[in-house]
Amino acid sequence: MKNWKILPVCFLCLFLICVMDKNLAESGDFKKQRIEKRVVELINEMRTKGSICGEKNYKPANPVAWNDKLGKASLHHSLDMARNGFLGHKGYDGSSTKERLSRIGYKWITFGENVAEGYRTTEELVKGWIESTSHCKVIMNPDFKEAGAAYAKSSGKFYWTLILASPER
Repeated sequence: MKNWKILPVCFLCLFLICVMDKNLAESGDFKKQRIEKRVVELINEMRTKGSICGEKNYKPANPVAWNDKLGKASLHHSLDMARNGFLGHKGYDGSSTKERLSRIGYKWITFGENVAEGYRTTEELVKGWIESTSHCKVIMNPDFKEAGAAYAKSSGKFYWTLILASPER
């Protein structure tokens, strides 16, 4: 009979563990979102200063606004690269950025995509993109109005995706 008195306490403990695990997962998601939004903040710092990409001097450009759909498309591509161990603009299923944007319902006028592998911090990542002429040109393109970024990690490697775009109005 004494064991029946312990049963409610066990249920309470189980409930608390589940709630705590959910809160830990949410705090992890929150941290991940902060990191991804930090990529866009750093890019906006570069855009507002202007930059030299290869031989071309880019004047300051307006900052881009975070867009959840672009963030979602970036996440899907980062997860694809991480799961399948590749780096590229074409998805493992052969999809293009254009197709991935259509899948999530983002209507665009123009877009650009940067991908990267291996960078462990947002600062290293953005520095690497700015030092690459082609990636720098995407970041500094004044036509882009919105952006989303994401990363996924697999076997200790980070896979990053940034999509900048101008939405159809």
